[in-house]
Amino acid sequence: MHRFAKMMLATRSFTAVAVAHPRMISSCSGSRLAAHAPSSSSSSFVVVAPSKTTRRRRTPPQRSSSTSSNNNSNPHLGSSSSSSRRPNRRSASSSPVTTVGAIGGFGAGVATEKAAGANPLDDHIAVDRFYKGLRQLHASPDVFLVDGFLTSDECDSIVAAAETRAMDQSPVVYAGWTNDVGDIVTNAARGPALWGAALSMLAGASANGPGPGVLVQGVGTYAALVAVAGAAAGAWVKYRELQLQGMRTSTSCVLDGASPGERAYVRNTEALLPGSAFTTFEAPTVIRYQAGQRLAAHFDANRGAEVEDANRGGQTLATLLLYLNDVGPAAGGKTVFGRLGLEVQPKKGQCLLFFPATKGGVFDERVEHEGTEAFAEKWICRIWRHIDQVPPPFGLPTGYKP
Repeated sequence: MHRFAKMMLATRSFTAVAVAHPRMISSCSGSRLAAHAPSSSSSSFVVVAPSKTTRRRRTPPQRSSSTSSNNNSNPHLGSSSSSSRRPNRRSASSSPVTTVGAIGGFGAGVATEKAAGANPLDDHIAVDRFYKGLRQLHASPDVFLVDGFLTSDECDSIVAAAETRAMDQSPVVYAGWTNDVGDIVTNAARGPALWGAALSMLAGASANGPGPGVLVQGVGTYAALVAVAGAAAGAWVKYRELQLQGMRTSTSCVLDGASPGERAYVRNTEALLPGSAFTTFEAPTVIRYQAGQRLAAHFDANRGAEVEDANRGGQTLATLLLYLNDVGPAAGGKTVFGRLGLEVQPKKGQCLLFFPATKGGVFDERVEHEGTEAFAEKWICRIWRHIDQVPPPFGLPTGYKP
């Protein structure tokens, strides 16, 4: 009897411990997030929190700053009044800043599930979330970093190819100028030009009496005022182009994909973005920042892409920035997403991936980014993936094979 009482007491003790610590009787993987293969029908995923059973603890777990930043909520951003890739600067001081270097982010291929009620802007082109070395730095909008995307020798071969070419000042395009010109002319046509024509007709009628001549005078005045508005809009575009050029002080050149590093870059990009053929890529562009050079905050997509970028593949859907050399923390040159509170320190062979627009071409202003001033030489190579095929000279040569 005494022996039976001991057995009952032991059973109760074990039950109490099991209730207090359910993971003691769960599988050894119970504290990990469950892996779900991404759906081929959509590329929008969010992090799935573990179940309550797997998260119960007596004390809350400690999380690193790089992980906690990944769950930052982003407020809804209204439409910008400007169509340019050059945005109105927004202070990011209210958001915590996460600097990513050799470590940081979270595994992109685990704990993912299609989000219920996801932001439509997160519906970007497909990504192989199980690509070797891929980690996710931010969700909604998605920002990824791939470690070891190219080898050191492959990076060096791209730099060597660029050094054989003329490195000119990197261009800055006044993206969305067609929208702005259209708005200026439309507003003038619906307002000042109409009033001017009406006043002209009244003056003509008062001086010469009513008749067909008054109507002709009014139409002429209206056309002249609309033409003046168009000329003013054109002058504004030229002024903005000169103003925007000061944003970018780096030099750059476009390659033809011939070096071993370029071919590896194109092949790996096709593998990372399943369903994306190299015919939709702009040719690799090498950009060099010397001490004191920078690129101010800007967008890679274009609100007027259907018109302005029609000859180069239309809207930009994905940006890949390959870092060709190491840039230490004291040497500046970070890639900064001001609205996301995210900074990336360049490391040779790493590739940064983000999405300036949805797979349907809808502009996403959340991924505004900049290259901070470099205090030492910095080399990067960029590939833009467009919505349509990119013909030469913007795309890779005819007959190209990576």
